[in-house]
Amino acid sequence: MFLDPIDFAAMYRNHKNVTDFKGKTSSDWDEKSSDMAASTIDSPYVNDFISRMNITEDDVILDIGCGPGALSIPLAKKAKKVIAMDFSPQMLTQLEAYAAREGVTNIQTILLGWDDDWSTLPIVDIVVASRSMEVNDAAIALAKMSSQARKGCYLTYKVGGSFVDMNILDYIGKKIITKPDYWYLPILLYQKGYLPTIDYITTGRGSIRSANSEEFIQSLTWSLGGIDEEQESKAREYYDRFITGENRHPKPMQWAFIAWETK
Repeated sequence: MFLDPIDFAAMYRNHKNVTDFKGKTSSDWDEKSSDMAASTIDSPYVNDFISRMNITEDDVILDIGCGPGALSIPLAKKAKKVIAMDFSPQMLTQLEAYAAREGVTNIQTILLGWDDDWSTLPIVDIVVASRSMEVNDAAIALAKMSSQARKGCYLTYKVGGSFVDMNILDYIGKKIITKPDYWYLPILLYQKGYLPTIDYITTGRGSIRSANSEEFIQSLTWSLGGIDEEQESKAREYYDRFITGENRHPKPMQWAFIAWETK
């Protein structure tokens, strides 16, 4: 592919190791579960994701990092069965409540994460990972996904190296090392003989909430893993000046939609 071989798997691992955006724990996501259920269920993003998939009513689908079921429940209405997998118990509790409200019974929940042993998981037709691939080793994660799917895989991964609008970071004086960008993934797949396709989904809002100043500060703190007093002061100034004053909310998020056949 290149004149000289490049170890993109190692490049990703090294980049992931130094980024300021560290992965959250299962306890972190437990605390976020009810908020995520309220904000992600019935979102336009779900329809955008599913519309790009090739699904039949006979398919069994594995949803990795399923969260509160934003994707799992709509998929279960179109497929034979969905296996919903997450390492957060509270996320699965939210999913089960959502399934009950929708009368969906063809769904199975499994408490499992990316780094766990997947040997007990069944081989399925389709594997999806929607906005959930925050892993330390992308090559291993992609191989695990591919090995579980008879037909194909679909995932979304953040475009750009920051979950926070860079204009906000510059204003508050927060210097970061960005996270690995999505382009690592199609290259790693191509190196393994797959021919991935790439599309893009833009959400209606960014990851930083901005309904009021306190929500804005809390959202920044969550995404960045903490900010100091001076940065918080500048963040409040930013909110008053741009969000309240100019109605300039954080930029929408853009996700790379990556699909590949495994058959």
